[in-house]
Parts: sequence; C-alpha cells; structure tokens
Amino acid sequence: MVFARWGRTIREFLDDARFRENRRVRITIYILLGILMFAILVGSILPPRYQFTVGQTSPVTVRSPITTVDTAATQAARQAAEEKVPKQYEQSTKVESDAVNQVDALYSTAVQVISDKTMNTTQKLETLAATAPKGVSQSTLRALLNLTPAQINTLQRDSDRIVQDLLGAPFYAESMQQAPLLVDRQMLTLELDKVSELIVQNVVVSVLKPNMVYQAAETQRAKDQAAAAVPPVMIHQGDVIVSRYGIVTANVLSKLRDVGLYSSRANLGVAVGFAAFIALAVGLLAAYVERRAPRRKVDNLMLSIFGLVFVLMSILIAFTKWIVNAGGPVSSAYILPVSLGAMLITVMMDSSLAVVASFYFSFLLGAALSFNYDFVFYGFVGSLVGAYSVSKVTSRGTFMRAGFFVSLMNVGAVISLHLLHADHTDDFHSFSLHIGLAALNGIVAAILAMGVLPFFETAFGLLTPIRLLELSNPNNPLLRKVLMEAPGTYHHSLIVGNLAEAAAEIVGADPLLCRVGAYYHDVGKTKRPMFFVENQMTKENPHDKIAPSLSHLIITSHVSDGLEMQKRAGLPKPIQDVCATHHGTTILWYFFNKAKEQDKNGTTKVDDFRYPGPKPKTRECAIIMICDAVEAAVRSMARPTPNRVEGVIRKIIRDRLQDGQLDECDLTLQDLDVMIGAFMKTLKGIYHSRIEYPDIDKLRKEVAK
Repeated sequence: MVFARWGRTIREFLDDARFRENRRVRITIYILLGILMFAILVGSILPPRYQFTVGQTSPVTVRSPITTVDTAATQAARQAAEEKVPKQYEQSTKVESDAVNQVDALYSTAVQVISDKTMNTTQKLETLAATAPKGVSQSTLRALLNLTPAQINTLQRDSDRIVQDLLGAPFYAESMQQAPLLVDRQMLTLELDKVSELIVQNVVVSVLKPNMVYQAAETQRAKDQAAAAVPPVMIHQGDVIVSRYGIVTANVLSKLRDVGLYSSRANLGVAVGFAAFIALAVGLLAAYVERRAPRRKVDNLMLSIFGLVFVLMSILIAFTKWIVNAGGPVSSAYILPVSLGAMLITVMMDSSLAVVASFYFSFLLGAALSFNYDFVFYGFVGSLVGAYSVSKVTSRGTFMRAGFFVSLMNVGAVISLHLLHADHTDDFHSFSLHIGLAALNGIVAAILAMGVLPFFETAFGLLTPIRLLELSNPNNPLLRKVLMEAPGTYHHSLIVGNLAEAAAEIVGADPLLCRVGAYYHDVGKTKRPMFFVENQMTKENPHDKIAPSLSHLIITSHVSDGLEMQKRAGLPKPIQDVCATHHGTTILWYFFNKAKEQDKNGTTKVDDFRYPGPKPKTRECAIIMICDAVEAAVRSMARPTPNRVEGVIRKIIRDRLQDGQLDECDLTLQDLDVMIGAFMKTLKGIYHSRIEYPDIDKLRKEVAK
C-alpha cells in the first residue's frame, strides 16, 4: 500500500507541468547525463594499470589493448643479429714489407760482420744482436757467424720467400700461435740442413706479425646494418601477455610497459581529454534536442528517459570493456546489443532522435575499445537498422523482425570490414566467430528491447505503440465497461477513432494514439449513461425533468469522471489529456438556450454553460475534439448527403477556430482543410446511402393471394 502511494506520488510529480517544463530541471538533466556517462565510461577509456612484481602470480588474464613493438624481444633479436656479424679487418702491406726489411737487415749485417776481420766474436755478436729482430735467439746469431756469405744469402732468399708467402695472405692474430708450424710447412720444399732450418724458422717467426688490421668503425657499421635489417617483434592487439594464475616474469613486465598497462599513476591527460569529449558530445546533443520543431519538442520527462537510455548503453559498453580487460576476447564486443538504445528511443520517442543517438552509441563503443574504427562502423550500422526497423510497431513480433534485420546487416558489416583489411590477419576461426556473434547480436537486442520496454512504460507511464495496442484490446476492463453499460457511447467512440486515425495519418500526427485515445475519451459517460442521447433506447429524455444547470453539470462531469477513472486504471497521461481536452472550453448551446428561455430575469450567462477545459495542446487532442463533434453532428442529421455533411464539418471547424479552442495546438489551416477530405472519405463508408427494402410481410401476402 505504501509503495503504491509512493508510486502515485512519483507519477503525479513526473506528470506535473512544473517538472516537465522547468528550464533549470532541463539543464540539470544535461549536466547529470554528462557526469554519469563520464563516470561510467572513464574506466573503459583509461587503459588498466597493473603493478605486478617479478615472481608474482597474475590474478587475471591480461591481453594487449593495442598493437605495438615488443621492446625486449626486438632488442634481443637485434643483439643476436649483431653477434653474428664477424669482425671487419683490412690487410696491411706494410707489415709484410717491414718483416722483409728486418730479415734482409739481419742477414746483410751478418754478411758484413763475417767479412770484417777487425772485429772479434763478441763484437760481432753484439753488432748482430743490435740489428736482429726481437725474438732471434743467441744460438741463432752464433750459428749465422759460422756460415759463409753464400750460405747466408741462400738463407736470406728462403726467409724472404717464406715471409712473403705467409704475410702476402691474410695473417690474423690467431695465426701467430701456429707460426712455427706454418714456417715448417713452408720449409718442406726447401733443401736445407738442420742448422739452416733452425735459423730460418727462428728468424722468420720473430718477424711475423698479424697483417689484418681490425676496423672498429666498419665492424660497428656492419652490426648496425644487421640490427636494422631485423624486423621489430610485435605485440598484437588481443595477444595474451600473461594468463590467469601465470607467473609474472621480467619479460611480462617489459610487455606491460610497452602496451601502457604498467604504471603506478593514472593517465590524467586521457581523463581530461575524455571529459572534454563527453562535454562536447552532450553539448551538441543538447543543441540538437533544443532546436527541434515545436511539434517534436521533448519535455523534461522524455529528456530524462532519453538520458536513461544513454546511461543504459554506457553501462553495457563499460561491461563489455570490463570483460575484455578481464581476459576475455576482444571479439566479445560483437555481441554487444548496441542497437538496443536506438530501438528503445524510436519506440518511446521518434526515429530522428534515435538516428542522432546512434552516432553517439557507436562512437562511445569505438572509444571504449581502444578507438577502433571497425566497432564504430559496426555499431552505427546496427543502430541505424534497429531504429528504422521499429519505426512502425504493430505488434511485439515487430521487434523480432527488427532483430533479424539487425543481425543480417551486422553480418554484412563484419564481412565488409574483413575485406577492407588488405592483410587479412584474422584467421578463419576468428572470422567465423565474428560472423556468429554479429548474427546473434540482433536477436539479443530484440529480446532485451521487449524486456526493457515494459519497465519504462510502467515506471514513467509512457505510451508506446505496444502499450497503445494493448489498450486497444476490447477486453480491457474500461472498454468492456463502456461496451456493457453505454453501448451507444462505445459505438460513438469507435467511429470517432476511425475518423481521428484517418485525419492523423494525413496531417502527420500519431494515428494509433488518436484511435486509442478516442476509444477512452468518453469512459466517464458510464457513470450516468442514460443522460447521453446515444445511450437512450426510448424517446424519454431525463433532461426534460431537470433544470438546464443540472443537465450542464451532469453532461460536463463526464470529463472529470472519465479522467478520474483513467487515473485509477493507470492509463498513460496522453490518453488522460485526450479525455480532459476533447471538449475544451466549448459551450453547451442546447442547455444554454433552454436555460435562457426559462430565465425570466435575464441572469443566464453563456460562460456558465462551458466545459471546464483545458483546451487541446497537442495535435492528437485537437483532432479528437473535432472528430467527436463531427461524429455527433453527422449522426444527428436526418439526411446526411455529402454536401450537407461537408457543410456541417466546415461549420464545426470554423466554430472551434472562432471560439479559440485550437489556439494552443499547432494544427494549421492547411491541416484542417485536408482533414475535411479524410472525414468525408471515412463518413462515406459509415453513413453511406442505403436502398429502401420493401415490406416483406406485404409481399408475402401478395404472393399468397
């Protein structure tokens, strides 16, 4: 009971014009929408931050949100390539010439010393030692002094040839360890005695030096070229950096740094940028909503619902990003029912708002998923198809048909995006998974739309096409009450509904609202049905026995009675508005005239016989006001010929205009003129001329005679 009372209080507050038209409330709604969207989605825009340590067990599966270079792996690959580059050397001819000169100087000095008779053996050794290369032994020098000049010349020639052979080719530092062996191999072809071989080996080995000079700059240049030729090792978007319960290594930390997931501080720049993004988005959205045509004006209640749909879609987008951040595949975004928001806005408001909202939903989806254009395009296609597929709802099956259309177009979007990627990096398994999720997406959106819509209808008293179709069911308690207790009024309401629907289709109003509103506009007559002429089965009229003022009170009270009955039944406000305004502030001329005739003092005032109002403020209410008067007038005509009917219709419309009943709605004179044609066409089918059938009993008697 308490909850029901609270519900009625909240409903009355939401229906109050002070809430619906308040400018400050409107600005507050826009500000709250921006704050809520930022609070819900900022976590999806900011990359998650992990503060792992080496050796720690990861509590979640971490996937790369972007495609970037793996710094550590690339560096290791390039270092390996550099290590494979050999050192760069350049062969020096100077080493060979210096070695030959040293050999020649030694042997020449030996010949001179041997020929000099003035020097003793010690002096000869000292002179020879001063010329000999470092490494020539004393025994070799003594052996040289015991040779003849001819023998020394032979040794010189052989030594020079060996030196030239060895140093004429590349001779590295590593070759010095094998120098004695290399010299021995060269002497195999020489015919030398044992002493001569020892002298040559010692002399040649002492002058040998590496002739390959290391080129540090060239070596580094070669390493740089080898490293540059190594392609970077990439971390692709969606790659698993560390699995759940996996051990965090130094390599894992390096990858987290590369993809921007390892940091102890949040990226304030991204947060500020996203706040500016939301502010611009909400500002442009507000500019569009506020500049809409008056007939498409969105009051504060509908604006609140519009914002709630944005909040709902933001929650779904954030939830999808949470799944991806928790280790789920990026492809899970393909099943996000982004078209749900467009479907709800179309059904509860109109398709033009849904198209604008589709832009926002798709861009928010792409921004949350690392600003991926593929998801922007995918979300926009699905949202547009969803919006247009439910623009005319005739039953709940319309949602399922819309879901199939969305699924079909989603599949087309996935295929087109796949073909646009020239590298075709997705394997067949991933591609088929995306196709399957896209096909399932539309069905999920349709099911959710059918499930969420009743919540908005009940919580906010919305009048959606589905709700209107449910209210048009003849088994509705109020309609059954009218049918059983006031059948004439029921028939009158049906005809008014047909007239209103036909007129609404021509002037761009809501035909379904007009038809259903007409069904309920006279439910208040069930309280005193016999006081209304359409329910009087006999020629006896109860108004003949009461005062005109009382008759006026009874007749006009059917509006307030009907409004009270509709409120108790929980009918939406647009239906209640139809009931409250279908007579506006018109005058009951019949009872005014009757009262004037009975008034001998002349105190009767015309305003005392007016309906309480209010006047119609919407096209639908105005149409039903005119249709109600037209049906009653035409029904009371003795001979409803087309010309007479058209004249009556024009007179009714003219009277309503002159009385100011249509001043507060946006029906134009052109609308009123084209409505006359719709009335004539509909009334022609209802009050068409009929042939006069003969008297059957009279014919039977004549046949019997």
